[in-house]
Amino acid sequence: MIPNHNGQFALHLESILYSVDMINNLLPEAVQTSPSEAIKLSGWAGVAVIVSFGSRWWLQHHADWNDVLRTGVALAPIVPSLLWVRSITRWMQRLDELQRRIQYEAWFFAAMGTVFLMTALNLSNSAGTLGPVRMRNGLGWEGAFAAIFFLYCIGCALSNRRYK
Repeated sequence: MIPNHNGQFALHLESILYSVDMINNLLPEAVQTSPSEAIKLSGWAGVAVIVSFGSRWWLQHHADWNDVLRTGVALAPIVPSLLWVRSITRWMQRLDELQRRIQYEAWFFAAMGTVFLMTALNLSNSAGTLGPVRMRNGLGWEGAFAAIFFLYCIGCALSNRRYK
């Protein structure tokens, strides 16, 4: 564990670094990045998660605000999310043709898999067969983000295996 006064932060940082190392094992050498470059590349994703937690907390403690202001706070994580997509897009443009194709296939797999997962949850909810209360409202922003990330890793592994 990383020594730090705040144990939670150290645990989260260690798990992020471990995730970066696991992703690098799935990727071919041409697209592998150093942990510092991967963290820089995903910086806007981290900002989006922090803004999401902050906006959720803010909305819970300011229920008396008007709808326009509450909608603006609720949609605030979209801005850093779009900046993260821009940083990923710029990184992919620097790749060679084959690696770019692998990345496009992995991202397409992740996006479509998340759409199907959310559709299945919605249909199960409408049928009344969805058990946990948390899932009755769908994945939420954080769950969709996690699903895309998990399916992206699977998509990378599948695409890499196809082109070896």
